[in-house]
Amino acid sequence: MNAGIADRRQMRLLSDTGTGRSFVVVFDDPSYGELATAVAAAIAGRARTVVIQSDLITGDSWRPLSDELASLLAELKIKQGTFVGLAAGAALVQNLALDNAKLARTLVIVDASLRAHPTRFERMLDAVESRLPFGLPLRLGSKSFNIRAYAHRLRCPMLLVSTSRASSFVSRELRDLGGVAPTAWYVDISGANSTDSEAGKLADIVLAFHDTPAKCPQKNLKEAV
Repeated sequence: MNAGIADRRQMRLLSDTGTGRSFVVVFDDPSYGELATAVAAAIAGRARTVVIQSDLITGDSWRPLSDELASLLAELKIKQGTFVGLAAGAALVQNLALDNAKLARTLVIVDASLRAHPTRFERMLDAVESRLPFGLPLRLGSKSFNIRAYAHRLRCPMLLVSTSRASSFVSRELRDLGGVAPTAWYVDISGANSTDSEAGKLADIVLAFHDTPAKCPQKNLKEAV
């Protein structure tokens, strides 16, 4: 791992191992560090796996952090790959896919709400927005990235995953996203008995989903993974 590349103020390169097709795992919450490391270890023997931890993703920080992530990926010479966004890390990889469609072959979104670390007000706002016609988000009083407003623009295959860490709110948000994103599927792996088995199951799903045709119609999950 290049120490110069790893030494960043807001974006930290934790590991870069393996060779071949690229899988990039992004998270901000330290509680997801163990899962990120375990998933990367399970994939590394079969592909190049990069693990990146960002500073806390907020309504003010998500855009500069997205730019920082794009810059880091360019330095790592990653031109296309599968991106795994853990919890709030999903906001960065989803924005990345919107800004550069060729960069993201597939997205795997794990335990993520529609906004990164939503406040109580933002949760209330989302509940109101969910009752409006699609395409008319309010976005009043909040600068947070809200994937609901942009989900129709995501064209790469996207897998939405709930683990044992996901609250009922987060699982519901993932299902809601699956209802509006054009090429998205939902799967629940919360039945795993330990972090290792959950990470192994997630790694297998991520690898299998990478082979989903980049241009595909909406179809059932069994055909996708």
